[in-house]
Amino acid sequence: MIKIIFLALLLQQVRPDFILKKLRENTKIESIKFEATMEIKKGKRRLLKEFYGYGKGNNFLIVFTNPEDRDVKYLKLEKDLYIYLPDIDDVVRISGDMLKQSLMGSDLSYEDLMEDDPFSYYHAKIIKDTVLEGHKVYILELVDTTGNAPYYRVKLFVDKEKYISWKEELFTRSGRKIKETETLTVSRFGERYYITDFIMRDLRMRDSSTRITFKKLQFDIEIPESFFSKETLYK
Repeated sequence: MIKIIFLALLLQQVRPDFILKKLRENTKIESIKFEATMEIKKGKRRLLKEFYGYGKGNNFLIVFTNPEDRDVKYLKLEKDLYIYLPDIDDVVRISGDMLKQSLMGSDLSYEDLMEDDPFSYYHAKIIKDTVLEGHKVYILELVDTTGNAPYYRVKLFVDKEKYISWKEELFTRSGRKIKETETLTVSRFGERYYITDFIMRDLRMRDSSTRITFKKLQFDIEIPESFFSKETLYK
């Protein structure tokens, strides 16, 4: 009887929906303030962009500070994304097919930027346990059940203790792998583990990669609602 109970508890701990729930808990954010860099590599060419931002609920504001993009701002209000272009002092709404375009020439799309709860579209199953770069992981396969996910199938390599993804592979419905991410650094903030350094590669681009590194992060802080308005973009 004890053995049966033990095995039942063990199976419960590794159920795919349990793993997915823990992943979503780690990525769910009430409020955040951050400073970060984005390094874009295209063959031998290298671009370094710097930005800071705030997020609260489903909204965020990102402000670029490197000389080439100074004061370019992105504002997400629920399902809408806006960009402020200082050269023309105007705001443009990004929607429809534009969301699939590259974010400032990087391997990320605007669509990637829009996802508040990226794992909410999927049904999960465990493929196997393995070791990746010294980390014990579950390999989880996610399949879109809603028809609304930006990627039809996702393969995750999920840390068994921290419940973060060390690697992600993103596929189309036809089975073509089009993107992959590699986690470089994970940091702990209280009870939360958060990815603070990662690389994304769009495999449709030749010899291309984008590295995002968070220099400063603060969670669960007071952020005025006034930060998240189109009027803020002009300031």
